[in-house]
Parts: sequence; C-alpha cells; structure tokens
Amino acid sequence: MPGLRPALRQLRRHLVAAATCVLVLGIGIGSATAVFTVLYDAVLRPLPYRDADRLVAIHNEFPRSPAGQAGVSGPDFVDLSARHDLFSETAAYFFNDFTMTGTAYAQHVDAVNVSARVFDLLGIRPPHGRVFSSVEEQAGARVLVLSDGLWRSTFGGDPGAVGRTVALDGTPYRIVGVMPADFAFPYPATEMWVPLSLSPAQLAPSDRGRRWLQMIARLAPGLTPARANAALFTVSQSFAAAFPDAYPVQEGWHFSSRAIAAQQTERLRGWLVLAFGAVLCVLLIACTNASGLLLVQTSTRQGEWAVRAALGATPFRLLRQVAIETAILGTAACAIGIAVAAGAVHLANTFGPVRAAIGPWMYLFAILAALVCTMLAGLLPVARLWRVPLDRSLKAGGGRTSTGRRRGWTLLVAAQIAVAVALLFTATALTRSFLNLLNAPLGFSPDRVWTGAIQLADRGPGSRASSADFFERLTTRLAARPGVESASAGGQIPFNPGGVQIMNVVFPGRPVPDVRPAAAVNIVLPGYFRTLRIPRLEGRTFASQDAAGAPAVAVVDRTFARTYFADEDPVGQLVSSDAPGGKTYRIIGVVGPVADADLAAVPRPQIYLSERQEGQSATFLVVREAPGQDVTAMVRAQLRAMDPTVALFDVSPMSDRVASSIRLRRFVAWLLNGFAAMGLLLAALGLYGTLAHTVEARRREIAIRVALGAHAGRVRRLVARQGVRLAVAGLVPGLALAAAGGRITRAFLFGVAPFDPWTIFGTTAAVLLLAFAASWIPAARAARVDALAALREE
Repeated sequence: MPGLRPALRQLRRHLVAAATCVLVLGIGIGSATAVFTVLYDAVLRPLPYRDADRLVAIHNEFPRSPAGQAGVSGPDFVDLSARHDLFSETAAYFFNDFTMTGTAYAQHVDAVNVSARVFDLLGIRPPHGRVFSSVEEQAGARVLVLSDGLWRSTFGGDPGAVGRTVALDGTPYRIVGVMPADFAFPYPATEMWVPLSLSPAQLAPSDRGRRWLQMIARLAPGLTPARANAALFTVSQSFAAAFPDAYPVQEGWHFSSRAIAAQQTERLRGWLVLAFGAVLCVLLIACTNASGLLLVQTSTRQGEWAVRAALGATPFRLLRQVAIETAILGTAACAIGIAVAAGAVHLANTFGPVRAAIGPWMYLFAILAALVCTMLAGLLPVARLWRVPLDRSLKAGGGRTSTGRRRGWTLLVAAQIAVAVALLFTATALTRSFLNLLNAPLGFSPDRVWTGAIQLADRGPGSRASSADFFERLTTRLAARPGVESASAGGQIPFNPGGVQIMNVVFPGRPVPDVRPAAAVNIVLPGYFRTLRIPRLEGRTFASQDAAGAPAVAVVDRTFARTYFADEDPVGQLVSSDAPGGKTYRIIGVVGPVADADLAAVPRPQIYLSERQEGQSATFLVVREAPGQDVTAMVRAQLRAMDPTVALFDVSPMSDRVASSIRLRRFVAWLLNGFAAMGLLLAALGLYGTLAHTVEARRREIAIRVALGAHAGRVRRLVARQGVRLAVAGLVPGLALAAAGGRITRAFLFGVAPFDPWTIFGTTAAVLLLAFAASWIPAARAARVDALAALREE
C-alpha cells in the first residue's frame, strides 16, 4: 500500500506520542465496548420470540392508588381476548411453586401455569417432545414441560425423561417436552410450565376484582403500540361504565399495554443507559485527547510538509499520508480496545448485576467505535494542515508555533475538562446518593438473620390450617436448638425479589373514600417482629391466643397508622379486606415501618395478619443465629425429620438480600467513578501536554523575560496561571452541562439534589487540584530555562 512504510517510519520517530495516542484511544474504545456489550445482552438483545416487537403485556393501572399496577382477572382475560381488533393472539399465566418428588431427592421448582396458546404466540417449539395442547389445558391434564436447565440438572439431559412421571406437591404429572436452552419465559428462573386451567368461579363476573393473572398478547396487524393504548383507554371507559365497583375511575383506573421487551428490562435499562452515556463521555475525552496529540505533531511537522510540497508532493498526497498514519493508530487502538473490553466484561460478569457474553456485536461495536474515533481524532489535524499555507510554514521555520496555532489544542483541552467535569459531577452525586442509601433506615436488623423458604402442598383451607401448625412446630423446634436466638416465619420478608402482596382495605363505620385504601399484607407467626427486631411502637404483637377461632386481629406499621389514622389512635380500630367475604380485623398494635425491596422507595402502608388465623401453604423462615453459626444444615435435618418431602429453597442471609437490592446501584456508582477518574486523568494528560508544548513553543519569550529580570517564581506562576485559566474555561461549561443533565440523573438520586452545592464544591476543588498537578512539571521546566542558551539557539 503506497505510503504505508513511510507512515510506519514516521510513527517510529515519534513513538512515545504514537503509543500515548493508541493507549488513550484503546482505553476509551475498550471501556465503551464493554459497557455496550453489557447493555446489549441485558437490554437491547432481541427476545427469541416470533415478531417480539409486537408482543405486549396487559395491565390494570391505578395511578392514584397505592395498588399502582396489577395484572388481570379471569373475566378481564376472556373479554380482552375477544377483542380481535386489538389482539390477534392472547395468553395468560401466573407464577407458581411446587415441591417435586419422584426424582433423586425432593426439590423446589419455580413453575409457571400458562395457557397452551402461549407457545404458539411466542413461536417456540421444544427440541424434545411436545408442548401441551388446549384440550389438555381445558381438561386439567396433569402434564408439564421442563426447562432445559432443569432437564440437564435433574435428569442429566436424558431424552428418555420425556414420558416420565414426577410428583408436584404429591400429585403425579407426566413430562411431555423440554424447551430450548434460550427459552426463559417469563423470567430466567422459570424451571417448568404446567397448564393453566381456569374454573367457572374464576371466570365469573364476581371475580373481576381478583387480578391474579398476567396477560400477554400480540397486537393485531397494522396496530401500533400507541394506537393500541388509545383503543384500550376507550375499552376501559366501557368497562368502568358496566362494572363501576370493579373498575374505579376515581383512582384513574384504565387498561394499559406495554412492550414485553421494555417491561422485562425496565429495572436495568435506565441504569445501564446512564452508564453508557458516561462511558461515551470518556470516549469523547479520549478522542479529543488523541486529536490534541495529533494536532501537536502536525503543527511541529509544518516545516516537513512545506519541504515535501516544495519537492513536488501534492496536497492530496500529504493528506493521504496523515490519513494513513491516523488509520494505523486507530487499528492498533481497536486491538487494544477489544482486549480491554474482554477483560472488562469478565469483571462485570464477576461483580455486576447481569451477565454478558463476548460475541460478534462486541467486535462490531469496537470496530465502528475505532473508525469513528479515528475520524474524529484525525479531523482537526487534517483541517489544520489543509488551512495553513505551506509557504508560510517554510518562512516560519517550522520549529515554533504561534499563539493562534495553539488555540486549536487549547480549545480541545478545555472541551476535555468540560466533559470530565460533567462526568465527575454526576459520579459524585451518584456516589453521595449511594452512601445515603447505605445509611437509609431498614426498620429491622439484618445482622445474623438466616432466611429460607419452604412450601407445602396447598389443598384448600383445611390444608392451610395444618400448614400453619407445621410451620409453628418447625420454628418452635428450631428456636430450642443451640446456636439459635429466635426463629419465626412470614409469608413475605424484606427484600424478597418475589415482591409484595397488596390488599385493598376498608374501615367499617367510616365513609368510603374516592381512592380505595390499600396496604402491603404479610402473614406472620408470633416472634416474627422479635426475630427481625422490628420495634413495637404501640399496643402488642401476635401471641399464642391469636389462633384459629379467636377474634381476627392485625398489626399495622407506622406508615399505615399515619396514612389512615392521622389524628386517632389506631389500636382498637377495625379494618377489613374489600374482597367478597373478607374478614374484619381489630388492630392490636403498631410497629415500625420496614423497607421492602427498594431502599429508595417511599414506604407503603403495611398490615400484618396472624399465620395461625389465616394459614398459607408457603412461608419464609427467619432465624436469628448466634455469632459464628450457620443453621442451614440444622434446618434441613429438622425438615427431613418432620417431612422428607418438603424442600428448603431460596436460602440466603438477610444481609445478602439487602446487599443484592443495591447491587445495581453500587455497580453503576463504581462504574461512573471509574469513568470519572479516567476522564480526569485523560484531561490532566491533555492539560499537561498543552502546557508542556506551550513552554517549549514560548521558550524564547520565557528566556527574554528571564534575561530582563523575571525570577523563577514569576515564571512558574505564568505557566500555572495558564493551566488554571484552561481549567476554569472547562469548569464553567462543564458545570452547565452537569446542570442540564440533572433532569436525567434526578430519577437515580436519593437524598441528593440534582445540583447539590456540596457536589459543586467537590467537583470544583478536584478540577482546580488537577490543574495545579498538571501545571507543576511544565511550570518547573519553564523556571529552569537557560536564557543565554535559548537566545543563542534563536
């Protein structure tokens, strides 16, 4: 290739500058590529379903109620499925849990009851066996389809597993198929699918208020998501007019649809997009830094270009030479970037909240990023070469650059500092927010609390009463064991990823408000509050007398009391569920509020019911251990002794559950801090390079100042002032950028204002300190200029 060998020779002559340029671009490209890889795998990768962009989830929305968003009822599902003008296909599902026996050991499985139509809707076919049919669904057939992961872990990947029978909660089910490895509907932890059979009672009009199903649909041909939501709003009005009690318009109720892809990635999308925006800032700083280095090299080579032009080289040939040199740097930077990205993805998989795979998209993004960065980095040097008449360079001697010629790279440095300031400001605000979150009150003590879930077969109200007896006997035996301070159980525990159960409540004898009161409900055994050390504020908590047959009682938290009994004593008041046949409970006590799944969320009203009076088939055990103990083996042994068919699952220390809830915030905070540090370092290098080059270019001027009596301190201050001026030139627009970006970051902050004064102060101090550090060596070098030697050279 013409010009390749001269370009390589030229780069070898300026090896340090070339290596610096390659390293700066490589780090920027690698960082951006790594974050893009995580973003792509977690958010952007298309779902492996047929026409996935037309799949939507249907919800009941209550924007003015604490209930917020809910699924659909059986009648909702039937009525909406009949709207073929809106949806060409529909399906429903709900989450379930089973204890599976008939294999090597009893184990808990995460199951989903689904409509048989869901497999056709998603366009998925099993590689082994088949899916169940609509006929089997309607007949209530006991058949199931395994996930690829459960098939391999439990059945060793044996194709002969299809046709075998296993027991789910003691009921025999026949395995009819195994799904592909990439099928993870509706979420990755799903291990099996069983038929969803809706009973006549679940389809009756009286069941409209029980929104226990999740619904997905495929939009009708030609219908856009926006038009579908507009049509659903019209449908909502007709539903509200026909069934006003089930669909309260005073709470803003309406049906809504949302793309499945957006719904599944909602938790991650905002944070990863924020991280990607931050890393693009680092890449922009790297590009401007590399452009400044290339601009310096181009300026110092003006004399060389002039000589070449005088010897017959055309402008096109000179520009081609610069382009080839820049392309070589870009190619080397791309290679380094891919290596950096691979290592960064590995670290993200180890410490981050999601896992990403190194694949073709990573390499493609790295190549495109390298192309764009190479063009941006080489644009200004090429423009400088094109604009400056080469005969002027011959007259100037090519060895010195004027103040006008230095303006280009000083502007680049100011731009780098501005972007670095915006990045540092955002990272500082997020870090302070994260630290505030760490200090946010939990409402309980997670230290030395062991948690684990168990589930018994649910065969109706009678079995739930026996389940409550089983749970109480188990926790009593555990509490008596050495190494256990206390033990109890609750249907929900703080920071349970399964979410919370919401109950609409009414207050007998009081006017019914326009917006129905609602609260998160938890069914617990006596000792639950003591084990988690949830403070009792008023009245009492559950005791042995609160058993089946006794008057129904409830405990509420302070948020519930302040929300619904602002000026009254809640103890002794009555509260009822608004469900048909719902019980009426007398409030016997008030406890402190407890954070549930998100430390940054506004606490919602909470009501606790007695396990002995309500009964449930599944519960979480909570055991406060003595220091240095691990009760997992003890709990498993006790379960085997009481019932060997009961599986223990979801075992985790409570402290790990709390840490997991902020893992994404911590990951992004560390990521942005790393990017901010990288941006500052690159900006400091750019500032240092500019000042060093300025000292070299103004060597004669400095020599004259020294010859006229300027002392070393004055020369140092001259250079340092230029560094500070550059820092301030970048600081002001940087803070303006940060203020403009405050609207974006507002949703990610906790206890920190988007334009917090302390964050401004910290960012300003860091930038001025950076300017001082970057100016130190060039200023010291300027102070050591030998006036006689410098003037003799001129």
